[in-house]
Amino acid sequence: MREIGLFILIILGVASPAIGPLQAKDSSPSSRITSACESFGIQRFQTRKEPPPFTLKDLTGTQISLNVYKGKPLLLFFWASWCPACKEDMALLEKFFERIKGEIEFLTIAIDGEKEKRVKRMVQDQKITLPVLLDQKEKIARTYGVRMVPTAFLISRESLMEGMVVGQRDWCAPEALSAIKELLDLR
Repeated sequence: MREIGLFILIILGVASPAIGPLQAKDSSPSSRITSACESFGIQRFQTRKEPPPFTLKDLTGTQISLNVYKGKPLLLFFWASWCPACKEDMALLEKFFERIKGEIEFLTIAIDGEKEKRVKRMVQDQKITLPVLLDQKEKIARTYGVRMVPTAFLISRESLMEGMVVGQRDWCAPEALSAIKELLDLR
């Protein structure tokens, strides 16, 4: 019995150096390079598809349709006025929008239900100029599979959903612009 144990230890001792390199991850410089999308936390969609269409009212009561943005790169941002992270993201998105105006369209969707006054007050207090639509019964959020806010979807000029960002991000960070340009193939 002792001989079998000794034999196993010898085999393991001889095999370990050979197995180690086979299991080691590639640590070459090229394997450590991550895309801007990965570093910013964008989840790319493996299957690109058209975003579900919708028409919602903005804060002035005007009906806005997603079709208006067809052929334009778009950041579609779901948020709520009761969400502290959303409030911070809205302020950062406003600054980001000013920085890349003309390169990408922005559309924000508040899922506050019947709390239109609360949304208007927050938009006014934070001096938000981004288009804000009201998803009063959260129907559109459910259609898009939004499980938490903030959540952003990135849609290409070919009108295909390319990826999404779930949770709070620093939209003013340099990675934000790099990631969006990479994902949406902007120059």
